[in-house]
Amino acid sequence: MSSGFGAQRQGWRIECGDRCVISHNGQRTECILVDISVSGVLVSCSEDFARGLQPGDSCALYLCGDPQVCATEVACTVTRREAARIGLKFPAETP
Repeated sequence: MSSGFGAQRQGWRIECGDRCVISHNGQRTECILVDISVSGVLVSCSEDFARGLQPGDSCALYLCGDPQVCATEVACTVTRREAARIGLKFPAETP
C-alpha cells in the first residue's frame, strides 16, 4: 500500500528527530518530529494515541518535550494519519 505522506507536501521539509508534545481532547503525549515545514509537521507517536486522531481534528502542538518549559501552544489540524504517523497543518496566516 502506498503512503499518502509524500503526495500533499508543500515547500521544503526539514528532517528533525526532536521531541514534541501533542494535546488532543484533554490527553497529552510525547512524540517525535519527523519533519517540519512552514505549513505543518509530520510526527510519530504511540499507535494507541494516534488511533484517537482523525483528519479534521483540532489539536495543540508544543515544540519541545515538556509543555511546562515550552509554554507556547501551536493550534494544528490533523491532515492525515497512518499507524503512528500523524500529519498536522499549522493555521493559515491571515493578512
